[in-house]
Amino acid sequence: MTMCSSGTWDHWIFEFQLIIFTQNRPMKNLLTIAAIIAGISVQAQVRTPPPRLDLPPLSRYILATQENMGLYVQNLADKSQEHDVNSIILDIEKYLNEPQHPKAPSDQYLNKEFNPLRHFFLTTTNKTTVATTFIYPVNPYQFCAYNDTAVALYMFAEKDGNTYSLDKITEKKAIRNVLEQCILPSLKAIDEFKDGQVKYVALSVYYGCKDTRQGAPKDPVTPYCLTLVTRLDELQQYEAGLITLKGLVAYSELYYADPDNSKTLNKIQISAE
Repeated sequence: MTMCSSGTWDHWIFEFQLIIFTQNRPMKNLLTIAAIIAGISVQAQVRTPPPRLDLPPLSRYILATQENMGLYVQNLADKSQEHDVNSIILDIEKYLNEPQHPKAPSDQYLNKEFNPLRHFFLTTTNKTTVATTFIYPVNPYQFCAYNDTAVALYMFAEKDGNTYSLDKITEKKAIRNVLEQCILPSLKAIDEFKDGQVKYVALSVYYGCKDTRQGAPKDPVTPYCLTLVTRLDELQQYEAGLITLKGLVAYSELYYADPDNSKTLNKIQISAE
């Protein structure tokens, strides 16, 4: 509730008295009083909107990751597209130590959050591979904007070591496996971001499915991309056991892409117990 100074209240009281006791039109008085009260209410509810961040939108990078799913297929033959976490850290350190590299708006966050980001990559694990690897063309992280005003950290794209057979499990079951066995175990390593700068985190995972059912495409493996976007504080509550998986999913966003819809953001819902 907005507090008013004594002078302000005296002004409104005077106006009320003037309306009530000097005019002989009760209906008009009531309408005028209602208008004044409505004006006070609107004034109390006005809030200054948060400033827009000079960062690219998160959606742009999710779409780019989806469109790069072909890298997953290329990697199946010779593992030429995957990077281990040690090489990722070395590349970040090299970038930060270059005196003449162009300064992007996101570099201020990279400098501030280097140690938590380093901790994430060096300690992240999932239940599908012995050592976590990432598939990407340039780098596997980006500080960006969620809804223009909140800082989001996006990591992409982790490789799921499993290949799912669609003649044994459904596509929905494969999605749930990727979420529970790959994305969530990996995000346990996000626990060092504590300064309040990063409000949202997002992680994309590439995984593959084989489909030997009659009438299915003859591709040996079809690539897919699953992305979780969630508030950092909700994720931390989940990791602390304060909310359930169902609660986390309810407050998060899941995006699913296959080769036929990689150029659009396809938000999905899954049931979580």
